[in-house]
Amino acid sequence: MARYNETPIRINRNQERYLSTRNLPIIEPRDTDVFIIGKMGQTLPNLAHKYYNDVNLWWVIARANPDCFDGGIAIKPGKEYRIPADLSQIGREIVSGGGLLGSSNGGY
Repeated sequence: MARYNETPIRINRNQERYLSTRNLPIIEPRDTDVFIIGKMGQTLPNLAHKYYNDVNLWWVIARANPDCFDGGIAIKPGKEYRIPADLSQIGREIVSGGGLLGSSNGGY
């Protein structure tokens, strides 16, 4: 998958390869956040495209709603989701960071 192209590969002491993880910031609620009710067929990348014009920022919505996801990208119909409107709290290097998370190189 293209979204993992820039993810470093590490090797543990058993010589097993794995993708390196990153510690993502906690996204605190703000007055500027938008709240939506999930609809059938919506996904995290769809919402990221709608609100941020970048499908790669799906993780911002997932991180803002940690109790709403079980590892998938589907939005649950009827459930309320918080969409952070102000991404400045997250950190510019994480959001736009030169091919890192949230890059707009078309990758999803």
